[in-house]
Amino acid sequence: MANTCPKCHSDNLDTSRFCADCGTRLFPGDDFSVAQTETIEAPKEELTRGTTLASRYDIIEELGKGGMGRVYRVEDTNSLNWDASNVFYNKKN
Repeated sequence: MANTCPKCHSDNLDTSRFCADCGTRLFPGDDFSVAQTETIEAPKEELTRGTTLASRYDIIEELGKGGMGRVYRVEDTNSLNWDASNVFYNKKN
């Protein structure tokens, strides 16, 4: 039985750990799902402590900034874990 890649749907050998076509890690069984990330539009104003991002992350503090955006320490209100979140600048005029 072939091991089907969850990303590109190529058939691979049962003994393969990675897809021969796209390199995605292969998992035995049918209980694998590909995690999806969500892109949201960043607010135009600077984020400050107490601001909620994406209806889920409470901004704690700014950790750094650079040419592409800012990095914030956030608290995930769903899991109550501390994380970091990148907010990229929108260069469209």
